Amino acid sequence: MENVERERERERERERERERACVRKEQVSCNWQSGKPLITETVQHEGSTNFKKQLDFVKNVTKQFTVGRNDTQFGVVTFATTYHNEFYLNQYTTQSRLQYGLNKITYSHPGATYTHSALKFVRENAFLSTHGGRPDAEKVVIVLTDGQSSNPSLTRQEATLLHQSGTEVIAVGIGSTVTSSELNAIATDTKHAFTVKDFDLLNSIQTQLTDAACVKPLPHCKSKKTDIVFAVDSSSSISSTEYSQQMAFIKNLVRNFDVSPTEAQISVVSFASSVYDEFNLKRYNTKTSVLGAISRISKHSGITNTDQALSHIANSSFTSAMGGRPDAEHLVVVLTDGESTNPTKTAREADRLHKMGVKVVAIGVGSGAHKDELNAIASDSLHVFQVGGFDALNTIMKDLEAATCDINACKSNKADIVFLLDSSASEGQSHFTEQLQFVENFTSTFDIGPDAVQVGLATFATSPKSHFWLSSYPNKTDLLNEISNVPYTPGSTFTDLGLELAKQQSFTPMHGARGGSVPQILIVLTDGQSTDPPATVKMAESLHRAGIQVIAIGIGSGVRTTELAVIASDKDHVFTAANFSALKSIENELTLATCKGLKPSKECGDKPADIVFVLDSSSSEGSSNFHKELNFVSDFVKQFQVDKQHVMFGLATFASYGRSQFYFSTYHDQQSVLNAINRTRYIGGTTRTDQGLQQAIYQFRSYHGARNNVDKVAIVLTDGQSQSPSKTNAKARELKNLGVKVISVGIGSTVSQNELKQIASDPQHVFNVTNFDALKAIEYDIRHAACGVAPPPTIAPECGSSITDIVFLLDSSGSEGRTNFNKQLDFVKKFAGQFEIGPKNVQVGVATFATHVTDSIKLNQYSDRQSLLSAVGGVHYDGGLTYTEDALKYARTTAFLPSHGGRQAATKLVVVLTDGQSYNHATTIKEANLLKSQPGMKVISVGIGSSVSQTELKAIASDDKHVYSVANFDALQKLNSEITFTSCQTCGFVQTADIIFALDSSGSEGPINFQKQLDFVERFVTDLPVGPHNVQFSVVTFGGSVQNEFYLNQYSQKRPILNAVQSAHNIGGLTQTGDALNYIRNNNILPANGARSNSTQFVIVLTDGSSTNATSTKLESDKLKQMGITLMAIGIGSGVNSNELNTIASDPNHVFTTPNFDALQKIREDVKKAACEGVNTTAAPPTTTPIPTTTTPLPTTTTTPLPTTTTTEAPPSPSTTPTPTTMTTTEGEIYVTDAPTTLPTAPPTTTEGEIYVTDSPTTTTEQVGVIIG
Repeated sequence: MENVERERERERERERERERACVRKEQVSCNWQSGKPLITETVQHEGSTNFKKQLDFVKNVTKQFTVGRNDTQFGVVTFATTYHNEFYLNQYTTQSRLQYGLNKITYSHPGATYTHSALKFVRENAFLSTHGGRPDAEKVVIVLTDGQSSNPSLTRQEATLLHQSGTEVIAVGIGSTVTSSELNAIATDTKHAFTVKDFDLLNSIQTQLTDAACVKPLPHCKSKKTDIVFAVDSSSSISSTEYSQQMAFIKNLVRNFDVSPTEAQISVVSFASSVYDEFNLKRYNTKTSVLGAISRISKHSGITNTDQALSHIANSSFTSAMGGRPDAEHLVVVLTDGESTNPTKTAREADRLHKMGVKVVAIGVGSGAHKDELNAIASDSLHVFQVGGFDALNTIMKDLEAATCDINACKSNKADIVFLLDSSASEGQSHFTEQLQFVENFTSTFDIGPDAVQVGLATFATSPKSHFWLSSYPNKTDLLNEISNVPYTPGSTFTDLGLELAKQQSFTPMHGARGGSVPQILIVLTDGQSTDPPATVKMAESLHRAGIQVIAIGIGSGVRTTELAVIASDKDHVFTAANFSALKSIENELTLATCKGLKPSKECGDKPADIVFVLDSSSSEGSSNFHKELNFVSDFVKQFQVDKQHVMFGLATFASYGRSQFYFSTYHDQQSVLNAINRTRYIGGTTRTDQGLQQAIYQFRSYHGARNNVDKVAIVLTDGQSQSPSKTNAKARELKNLGVKVISVGIGSTVSQNELKQIASDPQHVFNVTNFDALKAIEYDIRHAACGVAPPPTIAPECGSSITDIVFLLDSSGSEGRTNFNKQLDFVKKFAGQFEIGPKNVQVGVATFATHVTDSIKLNQYSDRQSLLSAVGGVHYDGGLTYTEDALKYARTTAFLPSHGGRQAATKLVVVLTDGQSYNHATTIKEANLLKSQPGMKVISVGIGSSVSQTELKAIASDDKHVYSVANFDALQKLNSEITFTSCQTCGFVQTADIIFALDSSGSEGPINFQKQLDFVERFVTDLPVGPHNVQFSVVTFGGSVQNEFYLNQYSQKRPILNAVQSAHNIGGLTQTGDALNYIRNNNILPANGARSNSTQFVIVLTDGSSTNATSTKLESDKLKQMGITLMAIGIGSGVNSNELNTIASDPNHVFTTPNFDALQKIREDVKKAACEGVNTTAAPPTTTPIPTTTTPLPTTTTTPLPTTTTTEAPPSPSTTPTPTTMTTTEGEIYVTDAPTTLPTAPPTTTEGEIYVTDSPTTTTEQVGVIIG
């Protein structure tokens, strides 16, 4: 055992040695081809002693390299008034000979500092083939100097020419007379410029200089056959300096690749008003020539036509004529500092690239880059990067290398990773084995051990089972062997039990979990939906609260993305694979997600934040409890990346007086903050909470480091009541008026709940725990309250193509100002841009209101999206008073008239945006009520800023769920998806329906296929809200006889219905479809059994064959239709009779077929859509003319568009009808749950901002030349 452990340690050491930046003692460092002239200075004031110190430094540096004709070659040039070539690259081709040559150099040419002459000589001579230069070798020049050059302008000029030749230049300044500006001009970029105070300190930068000179291609990038196109923003918003920084960043990234016709090829496309093909993939076939070409690119100017650049790349860049290779991976890296001129086209062109199989990386620089657009451009969110400015680009180099080169950038980081694998019956042995292979492949990319990554594995089916714990196998060989031996144990899909096992056992210290700062990651793989979805949601939430990061992987078509999103920590941790064989295709994405999980959160929610803690340090606490507060704060801080681009912290305490322990400007890294927290002392005294709040106010002053355009959060912890409640209330108001989100935490039984509410921003930001030990339990809730922005729900597929008339009423009063008014217009454009615009789809109108109402855009004025968006951009700002009532009257009397484009069959929606209270409150309320009384009218109100009246917003809106508030105009975009969803709610959310399923359980089905019918019904029920005021369900089964499983009014909640569905009887026998329809007519649709007169009623028949008595079936279906019942017919398999399906259904649009029972789930959305459409339509009157039939079999799937000609307005739901609740998942999709008895009283406010993503910098260089001065 001791020998095994010793060998493992040796292997770890060998791996660490391989990864050191070129520093190896046994002639294996930098053993790729490179040429490095060293240029040293011999000016008069330097003296022979200092010159010798330069030479000693050069000798030490060169000893780190493998020297040879096929490895690294060195040359040396000295300079003063003149330059002198000491030796060329090919003169000394071994390490010993090189040292011999360096020892021969003497200090013999003192004089002035003609740096430019030395640079020119090196450029024109040093790399010639006759002097040892090799076309495929990296070229690096290292310049050492102790003063400013005699001719700075010529020096800069020669340095630029050297850069443009593709040569990497490192500049070393020695002493106080050098100028940093000149060093930076000589060097390739600032990361390649070094300074030391005197010659004795040269050796202190030896490792840094070697790293800079010796960054070789990453192993996975090195020989990878990749065609890479950089799309570079060259618009007018980017300065020349920023553009140069952008180019330097691209060159650093290029150095990670070996460039040749059989390895990586590079192209650059720049864009502004036009697109510029700087050079194509086949133009340059060496790295040096590519780097030189990038250095020669000139900046352009103009607007940001990102869409045109992406279009050019899709149409041209990867063609064979431009050098594209069909067998190479295709990669596009887009850099931009702002939103594109045409976001819709940009997203469309990016989607083209995605569909072509091109991997797209999007990098946003500065606050002008829009995260939503970057997400649309990139292949996925893992390939989106953002930085605060061009000078910060190198901070994302490591993550970008991982994304572009498919490498595991965190393989040696500590982490506890547990795999939870679905072992249910739907998998089968072969598929389960493919899961295990996937786990093996993934695990093999990490270093395994107690000081690296630990891996555990559990499975779940009917019950869960842990196969090995985190601490079971501390070496990779044994771990991989054990993974392959995990047995397959089929059963049901109790995902919740698997999650519970992971939470309760897998991540415990007893089983190897290390806790503390070691990340805990659970990776769940499943091929289906959980047997108990509510329990799964509950257990997933429990894992999230415990700080365990959860990645969810769905395999195949049987999974439900909404459930995956609930299981996962967030949308970036959800993955899907088309089948088990496709698991390999997501290995790299999973590695990226896991690596991101090994780091603290960068932002608070979705943007940077300034967070101050205000801690009670009074005598009632005691020292022990005060330190529990400090531990709570430390654990909170550990969740974030602390620096100027992300989250910053401050700390204040209070007792008899308040004191700021440190400000945002004091510490800029996590460890320093943690150290300061640990040093904070307990004070003791009275409870002057107001003094603590005053310190928080000071904290948010700019001179203490508070930043503009970031979230501001104060978290107040106290165990008692303040000495002066009135002063505390006043200070809390003052703090909140600064735009600070305030969270109050009461500890113990002596706190005042009223005071906590007065301190906090709202009741949702008030928390209580019984004692100080319980603080840990609310850490997740506090973090969510401080930073959590619930993801906006996504739009149902049917929304956006249905007939809807939307009128925006925009406040154009004097309180807005033109700038803020334009932000309203941007919101409208983004909202409208989601829809298909036209007379058969969505129409949008716009009116503005101030002292008067202006009819800016009529509903029928524009019939295509682009024309509409252009017109919205041209709407004029008026100024004046806020006559909201006139705008509401206009909407009621004019906006929806046929002459304005109003359509009788369309859903009518009014969206009111305002930043203040109306001029006449009473008249506004009256007009709002009249507007809402219109049939089919829905009104949404949006309040912007602190001057709005929540009472008035509620009075304007249809109900509380249609009221929204944001902190300012910049935050409007946050509401886009939420309001879109509210605008497009379908019957499943707001109307009533009685739905009866008639399920074929004849002998031809068999128990397995019958079960698949039940699963179909279960999923259908799960999608819709259940209750006496929403949707009711009933199920009848039929075979040789008819069995009522349950009536419409038998169950008023979803869980009992789902249980009853799964308990349905499989009868067997003949196919008595007619008897089933007769039974439904005489029993299930009776009022006594739950049928409602004000509800739309449906019968959905599922069958796999022809009925035993076709005449009876037709007769009974006709009778149901005559009663106004909508019938749908679903035929399964090849044994169905298409004529009979048409006979049963209300019309051909309500006929659906699938090739087999497995395909049932694929038509669920189509069936639901037909049912939802039916809620708003009147059934066609019975006719003596038979519905047309055909002798041609129906296609296997039918998705015929729903009719729109027989629609009539559905009566508005009574105001007392409870609305169903929706739970947004991390993916933004919606789980619909049963209707609540109460509604929230106020929506949350949101703020807008941008995301900055940074990471530790890396330095990359390939070839070196040294100039010593």
